[in-house]
Amino acid sequence: MAISLLSRPRSDAPTATPPVSPAANRPRRAWWRDPRVLAGIGIVLACTFIGARLLSGGGDTVAVWQVNRDLAAGAVVNADDVTAVQVDRAAATTYAVADGLPTAPLARDLLAGELLPAPSEVPPADARWVTVPVEPLHAPVDLAPGERVDVYATQGADLGDPARPELVLPAALVSSVSADAVGFGGEYGVVLEVAPEAAADVLAAVRTGAVDLVRVPVGEVAP
Repeated sequence: MAISLLSRPRSDAPTATPPVSPAANRPRRAWWRDPRVLAGIGIVLACTFIGARLLSGGGDTVAVWQVNRDLAAGAVVNADDVTAVQVDRAAATTYAVADGLPTAPLARDLLAGELLPAPSEVPPADARWVTVPVEPLHAPVDLAPGERVDVYATQGADLGDPARPELVLPAALVSSVSADAVGFGGEYGVVLEVAPEAAADVLAAVRTGAVDLVRVPVGEVAP
């Protein structure tokens, strides 16, 4: 049976190549017109500005002293009485700057948490310092320098007729407390700052009877 050679496809016939589409020529948007790029630049600029303000803000404050406890007028503060805090620099002339402890006595009473006023040029008062021996439990257990106490004296009497304590000196300023130095009878020394004319009365009370110290709240009695 004869097979027609004309019906068989030729393997070496050229294949048709599909036409190549030209690349699309899309217009490019300028980067400065892209809202996402502009938003990113805005965020970077804002962060830079805020950081610069925070860094420069440190120069707008100054350290001043804040008292840790109540202090009476006439007291001289020490390192345990104050803590440095930051306030606006405009207030630096009003309060004591924390570059050293002031040596002048306080001109007024201060409550815990108050800022220490700037030292004023007030001439020191004429004063004397008297050491008063105090028996245990005859004074506040936490008595500290800078507080004020009323000084009471009880003259010797028999047990059947106890004497009434008498006020010897009101609102005396406590200069120091020597709780570690205990005497033979258990007394410890409390140094009081008194006016010269009151020193003799305090000494007489110490030598003729027992002494009690009663704390005076800060601000209750004017010095």
